Amino acid sequence: MIADKSYAPGDVEEHKLDVYYVPDGNVKPVLIDIHGGGFISEDKEMDCLFCNFMAHNGFVVFSINYRLAYPDFTVFDQIIDVDAAVKWVVDNAQCYEGNRDDLFIAGHSAGAVLAVAEALLSRDEMMRSDYKVVGDGRDFKGLILDCGAMHFYQRNIAYWGMRNMVFPRRYKKDPRYKYLLFDDNRNISLLPPVSVITNKTDELRKMSYHFADVLAKAGVECTLYDKGEGGHMGFIFEPYEENNLEIIRCLCNNLV
Repeated sequence: MIADKSYAPGDVEEHKLDVYYVPDGNVKPVLIDIHGGGFISEDKEMDCLFCNFMAHNGFVVFSINYRLAYPDFTVFDQIIDVDAAVKWVVDNAQCYEGNRDDLFIAGHSAGAVLAVAEALLSRDEMMRSDYKVVGDGRDFKGLILDCGAMHFYQRNIAYWGMRNMVFPRRYKKDPRYKYLLFDDNRNISLLPPVSVITNKTDELRKMSYHFADVLAKAGVECTLYDKGEGGHMGFIFEPYEENNLEIIRCLCNNLV
């Protein structure tokens, strides 16, 4: 594991990433990992077990930090951070035996929203224009979305409060917001194959099923994994549990 590589100018913790890989001289697929935390907490260290485990299963894993959304930054800033990190990974993957043309992205909880946003940015020219990011021809072969908050725009008071914390004022009028309303975003059909992971005791289980249905209606190839009782994001904390091992084997067989 190589810690704290800066993917953006300056030397701030929020713009650093860790690299996990087995240096055996073989070129490997690249997995970019985005931690969860409700957009406002946690960092890349939370995913260390999962990242290490995926490295031992044949990936070069880049686990990224991003600026937390409250009180100074927003989800829009986080999407820009993730995009900058991906650009750095594509430019530097070969230094760690990674294949920049064999690119996957994983997101956990709130990180799943950021993962979907980055995958859309890579394929949606109008979205890149609204977010003021430059395309570079990169593309993803697959998404891994674990216990994701993919329906965080639902109408209830809890999510209304969260949105007012993590988005700027008048965010509904911001042209960048509409891309995150996945039910209404026609370009969701541009996504590569998606793996959606949940379990019986994940409090966001219904969101996972909802997003899988959105993908199916859009014609996106989607595999839904609902195994065990690991709780919210148990997949990253106990990747060696048999239920999670089974999912990882399927991911490695289906995506790589």
